[in-house]
Amino acid sequence: MGQVKDPKTETEEDTQNRGALWETLKSLLFILGTAILATIAVRNSVNPYIHKIWGASHDFWGELWNSIYDLFGRNDHLTHHLGSALTSTAYFLVFNAVFLFCDITGKPAWLLKYKVQEGKNEPVDQKKLWKCIRTSAFNLLVVSPVFTLVLYPMALALGSYHKGQLPTFERLLVEFVVFTLVEEVMFYYSHRLLHSPRFYAKYHKQHHEWTAPIGITSIYCTPLEMVCSNLLPSIMGPMIMQSHIFVAWIWIALVIFSTTLAHGGYHVPFLFSPEAHDYHHKTFNCWFGTIGILDKLHKTDKPFCGSIQEVRHYVSFSLTPVKELHPDPADRRGNASCTKVE
Repeated sequence: MGQVKDPKTETEEDTQNRGALWETLKSLLFILGTAILATIAVRNSVNPYIHKIWGASHDFWGELWNSIYDLFGRNDHLTHHLGSALTSTAYFLVFNAVFLFCDITGKPAWLLKYKVQEGKNEPVDQKKLWKCIRTSAFNLLVVSPVFTLVLYPMALALGSYHKGQLPTFERLLVEFVVFTLVEEVMFYYSHRLLHSPRFYAKYHKQHHEWTAPIGITSIYCTPLEMVCSNLLPSIMGPMIMQSHIFVAWIWIALVIFSTTLAHGGYHVPFLFSPEAHDYHHKTFNCWFGTIGILDKLHKTDKPFCGSIQEVRHYVSFSLTPVKELHPDPADRRGNASCTKVE
């Protein structure tokens, strides 16, 4: 016979869950409220300067867009298909070049001191690396362009990817906030679904072959995962907001840059921290989102909370590696561990 839980215990657990949810909502409301009030407070004094700076910048980006559009003969299909494929490929190659060179050669030496998992991939296993390169190249050069081709009619139906003037500064900020939230929601739930027993072995285990990931492993995955967990979450925001295609390209650049850093294995000063997603690859059972809001809401950040990796999870403005600023706690054998920080 299964053990029957005490109703009182269940009530206490429910109360705790509601309390945690309420605390999360209060935190989100506080952050949003503070941001809104701060924006209102400084808007009148700062706005003229923002518009002056953005005005000059807007002209630059507008001229750049017109030059690119002219390069593709102002052909919408060619701009969408070939332009999107070329920009995504260029972003991926450029952002991964330095990290991959260091993974292969161990140079420059100064970069190695920022390794998250010290001693891993120094140098990277060549056989494993070439397998990763083949899969990543297929996803980048075949799956992604085909996805873009199929997506185009849907984008047009939603009124996305218009070729008119670039948006105002205020509109751009709103769009990027929406992009971030849409990506968080879609990536979190698709990623958690891929970790379910029904889908993990067939569709997501390949990505987790790398418990100490490197930059190009960001798209080392099955085609299904590439579409559902990488491409759709990143592009649905621009589609929902009917964004200019040039804005979508800029957003995709940020997405590729951030996911390269998250998988890169280096906690470099002044750049986004990879600690949370690196911890996910190391432990498999936590931090399924991008910015942590839904992990906090669903309490899937629990294994990460209190760990030394959480302590290090911030943008560092010191040239001293964070692992030296916050050393690993040691287990009884003197080995670094992922134990909680008391």
